[in-house]
Amino acid sequence: MKNELNHVEKSKGNKKKVKSFKVVYFFLFIIGIYFFLHSPIFNIQNVEVIGNKNLTKQQVIKLSQVNQGDNLFKIEKNDIIKNISIHPLIESVEISRDLPSTLKINVLERKPIGLVVCEDGFIQVSEKGVFISINNDLGSYQLPVISGVSMDYLPGPGQIIKNEGLHTALEILTNIESDLLINIAEINVADPRYILAYTTQGIEIRLGSKKEVQSKLENLQDILEKIINLVIDEKAIEYIDLRFSGPPIIKKK
Repeated sequence: MKNELNHVEKSKGNKKKVKSFKVVYFFLFIIGIYFFLHSPIFNIQNVEVIGNKNLTKQQVIKLSQVNQGDNLFKIEKNDIIKNISIHPLIESVEISRDLPSTLKINVLERKPIGLVVCEDGFIQVSEKGVFISINNDLGSYQLPVISGVSMDYLPGPGQIIKNEGLHTALEILTNIESDLLINIAEINVADPRYILAYTTQGIEIRLGSKKEVQSKLENLQDILEKIINLVIDEKAIEYIDLRFSGPPIIKKK
C-alpha cells in the first residue's frame, strides 16, 4: 500500500517538474525570439525605393523618416505610409521587409492630367481632381489647360478640388485615349451647356453639355485620327461640332 502511495506521489512530482520545465522553456523561447529579432543583424542597411518617377529616392526616404540602423522589426509600417503619403504626388505606399537588413518602399505617384487656370498660375491636377502642385507658367508640361473653372476656395496640395466644372473637364479628359490626349490643348468649362475644347492644331471643338459625352468623344477620336494621319487637312477646318446627335459637323474655312 505504501509503495503504491509513493509511486503516486512520485508521479505527481514528476508531472509538476515537467510542467515547470515547459513554463521555463516557453519563457526562454520568448526571450530568445525577442533578442534574435532585435539583434543588430536586422538593423536597416539598405532602403530600396520602387515606383518613383518624379520624386527621387532620397526624397522618399526623407519623407519616410526611416534611418539607417533602425531595426526592421521595430519600425511601424503604418507610420511610414502616413509620412510618405503627406506628399501630394503620392497616391499610395506599400512597405515590405527583405531580410535581414533591407526595407522596401513601393510608391505609386499621382499622374497630372491637366493644368487648371487660377489667379496664381496653373494647378496640376490628377484625374481624381487632387491638387498636385501649382506653377507660375505652363513650362514644358504637355498637358491640356482646363479653363473656365471658377473657384471660391482653393484647397492645399494633396487635397481634392471640389468643383463641378473641373470634374466635368476631368471626366472628358479621362475618357480620351492617351495617344490622342496629347492633341488636346485646352478645354473650357465656363458654360456647362457649351463646353469647348481646342486641339494643338488650333481647331475648336464644340462639345455642348456632357450629355452622351462618350459617344461624342468616340466621334472626336475618329476625326483626330484622320487629322493625325493626314486624311483630313487640319488647316481647312474651322471647328468641329459634336453637340447634336448623328454624325459630327466639320465646318471648313
